[in-house]
Parts: sequence; structure tokens; C-alpha cells
Amino acid sequence: MQEIYLCGVRIDVLCRAEAVGRALGCEKRPCRVVTPNALMLESCRRDAHLRELLCRAELSLPDGAGVLLRARRQGTPLPERIAGISFGEDLLAEAEKQGLRVFLLGGREGVSLRAAERLLQKHPRLQICGMQHGYFERTGKENAAILERIRQARTDVLIVCLGFPLQEEWIMENAEALSSVRVVAALGGSLDVWAGRVRRAPRPLQRMGLEWAWRMAMEPRRLRDLPRLLRTLLRS
Repeated sequence: MQEIYLCGVRIDVLCRAEAVGRALGCEKRPCRVVTPNALMLESCRRDAHLRELLCRAELSLPDGAGVLLRARRQGTPLPERIAGISFGEDLLAEAEKQGLRVFLLGGREGVSLRAAERLLQKHPRLQICGMQHGYFERTGKENAAILERIRQARTDVLIVCLGFPLQEEWIMENAEALSSVRVVAALGGSLDVWAGRVRRAPRPLQRMGLEWAWRMAMEPRRLRDLPRLLRTLLRS
């Protein structure tokens, strides 16, 4: 698979139509999927630990117009943006087709249940085999019990939405215990969107690469990230 590096982070060069097939067809189990965006790249530029976390993944997808812009500026253009939530939706659609079992991990209490209800309206044959909110001790007995639940549920696809970098750290720390799972995907706030708590940008804005601006408008606290975002986009 062709790859490039941005801010020290490996990004796989592929199109959205290929991503799910690459994940499900990966020889390594679990196939760990990360979706770096421009803000994550800026954090990784300054932090070797975060760079290592993302580079350990089997599949690294370019989430955001900012990543594509950065790639073009350094002369290594990418074919298209693959938003984490878009990859997640494609993955769930394929899981429904293949009868794969899906476990949802993350969000506030009740969010994964609401997400599951709404997902089943869209994918009535989707097999959701378990749910767990994201507010748990990520070490010790509680974490071990959750890992056992994931295994006992015969999970094929594990969606992890704990936010960056907690979700990536949890996945990498527990990958060995999840060797029976085919795909583990770090998908940020996807559960909140699927649960209806957060709205995605309208499709015209998505196509224009302005979903980041929509998120900042909907959540003004994100404006504090704007200087970091601009530094990443404009750095040569």
C-alpha cells in the first residue's frame, strides 16, 4: 500500500471506496484504523508519543480537507478525504451485508444505546452485539471486564469513540487482548452524530471541505483550535 508522511504521521494513499475492503481484508488482527485530521497532525508534530501511536495503526485515513491541503503543499497529494464518520458508515454498511457483529464503545452514558437504535433504523439487519459508554477506568479490573465482554460478544468490528488521543492509546494498549476482533476503528465523535446529539455539516459544506468551519460554528469552544489548525495548513 502506498503511503506518505505528514508531520511524521503515516497516511495511507487510497480512496474511500477502497478503505473498508483494506480494513476487513487486513491479515493483522485486529486491523487498527485511525483517522488523523489537521489538528491531530499539529499535535503529532510536537509530540513523538502521539506520532508513534498513529503510526502503529494498520490503516491511517486522511480525515479532513486540511490534511489534503497539507499533503498538496508538500508535493504528495492524496486522492480524496476520508472522514472518520464516513468510513464508519461504510464499515457498518458492509458489516450488515456480511453479517458481522459490531460493538459500540464510547460517548456519554446512553449515547451508544441511542446510536444503536438510530443505526438499526438505517441498517435493520446490522448485528450490534454490545455497547459501553466511554467513562470507565481504562486500566485494571473494569477495563479487563470490558475486554472480556467484547470477546464474549464475538465482536468482529469494534467502534471506539473516546476522543483523541485516549481512543488511540486504549486501542494500542489493548490490541493484544482484542486479537479475535477483525477491525478496531478510532472514530472520535461519530457515536454522538449517530445518536443525533451532534449534526454533521450539510453535504454542500462537506463537499467544499468546510466541515471544520461548521463544527467551529456549532461549537464555538473549538475556535481556540483555529491558530493550531492554521499553523498546520500553512506550514511548508
